[in-house]
Amino acid sequence: MDKKNEAILRILSRKAGLTSRTLSKMLKIPMSTVHRRIKKLEQEGVIEGYTALINFEKTPWPIGALLMVNLAEVVPGKGHIPKKDIVESLSHLKEIEEIIEVQAADFDLIIKARFKSLKEQSNFVEDLRCIVGIEEISSAIIIEENVLPVPKIFG
Repeated sequence: MDKKNEAILRILSRKAGLTSRTLSKMLKIPMSTVHRRIKKLEQEGVIEGYTALINFEKTPWPIGALLMVNLAEVVPGKGHIPKKDIVESLSHLKEIEEIIEVQAADFDLIIKARFKSLKEQSNFVEDLRCIVGIEEISSAIIIEENVLPVPKIFG
């Protein structure tokens, strides 16, 4: 991947709604080149989609939380439950925004979720504890989320 594609990806990862014309001006390359490169990145599966940046303080779900989840190695009476099966079952819960698999000493998954209230968050964590294969959950309430500005790459 060359520097121009890297620049396009870096900018789109922070401002997905920018037009090819705007990207062209930012990167000082022809609009047709930007458009062609984006289409190719989409076809190759590098760009899988676009998303909106939401100010959650203005939504019904102002409470954000990170849930650090430790999975059981073996579940009594069930044996080993594959991580992918647990992730699949979690992915259907409407509160969950993102599931990140990590290699850490203390936990296996980080779940980013949204709630209407702290009480709803607390109830959700208690419900998660009942899912077979989840051994332990630690949670942290998100105080502030900072979206980084588009970096100045060229010029």
